[in-house]
Amino acid sequence: MKKKILIIIGVIILIALIALGVMLFLDFKEEDKLKEELQEISNLSNETNINTEEIKARLSRRISRGDYLKVEDAYKEYLTDALNNITNIYSILNDSKIENLLSIENYKNDGPEFTETKEYINNTKEELQNLKNEYTSLFTEEKIMSYINNKNVDEYYIDFYKDELMGIPEKEDQTVEREIDGVIKILDSSNTIIDFLINNKDNWKIENENIVFANQELTNEFLENIDNMLNNIPGTYLEKDFGTYEIPVDWMESKTHSTENKFFYVKEGEDDEEKPNNISINVGSNNYSEDEHESFRNAIINQLSMQVGNDENVEVTANGSNTTNGYIVYTFNIIEKDENITTTQYYIIGDHKYVLVQETKFMDSEETDDAAQKIIDTFKWK
Repeated sequence: MKKKILIIIGVIILIALIALGVMLFLDFKEEDKLKEELQEISNLSNETNINTEEIKARLSRRISRGDYLKVEDAYKEYLTDALNNITNIYSILNDSKIENLLSIENYKNDGPEFTETKEYINNTKEELQNLKNEYTSLFTEEKIMSYINNKNVDEYYIDFYKDELMGIPEKEDQTVEREIDGVIKILDSSNTIIDFLINNKDNWKIENENIVFANQELTNEFLENIDNMLNNIPGTYLEKDFGTYEIPVDWMESKTHSTENKFFYVKEGEDDEEKPNNISINVGSNNYSEDEHESFRNAIINQLSMQVGNDENVEVTANGSNTTNGYIVYTFNIIEKDENITTTQYYIIGDHKYVLVQETKFMDSEETDDAAQKIIDTFKWK
């Protein structure tokens, strides 16, 4: 009898172990299935031409069971909120109304009080700031974990959600925030110009699709506001191993002339010209600490003096200043009178290193000067 009882107990244990094995097998299958689903969503998100509708369809469906369904819910709810947020952001950033705020058509339709324009600017700025805050919060651990913490699952599934599926993203790319800040700057500049028009509403009118002011002083002030706005429009953000900077939106990196260590920039459409005005950027190292910048400057002056020698056709001038971000920059202007070539070298000083921004002009060009200045003002060491 005792032996029979032991056999029965052994059978029960075996059945329990088999059942447990089946449950674990099914559990792992659920886990693998969910991993595959989320990987497919990730692949869709990384495609060059993103199919938003396909991603939305994936985020709407559920393919899991049990506690894995709760994990899937948490993950897809998070991604849905992130997708909605970024969709709303770019809907505003691409709104044609922003481009038309300072159009003659808007001056006609909403001037001289600009009630709708002012309301649109204020509302859009507020909405963009709220969306930016929401976007930034999506990358905090507190926000990420809030989607799983209310699902009533044990620690294994929480860890699975946190570590294996999503983890805590390290957010380093500031592209979205920069684009939002850029549009807010444009809205602020537009607001300044609209206020100017409101304050001087009796001193301007539209003639032949042009805005005409009562006197030259107001015309100059209006044009100065426009010029300030254009200078503050954010450029194309570029990131290199040594630092980051912006180029004007209508400039491009010349793939033809750039190398692994030296990057050339030209105005769009001029890359194929024989001698386009251009700007090059490269990083270098030296034996001087940042505090020894004057010694570095003197070394450059000596080098240029040796290169130029007694050539009366070459004129060299030098000065020093600071960039917008507080870095010391030494500027050397070299004019080759016979060739009508002007080379301006801007050395941005670091600790035992420098960045050389070199502007080469084959004809006078304020555009090229402004492009070089934008690079210098926006440069940040990594």
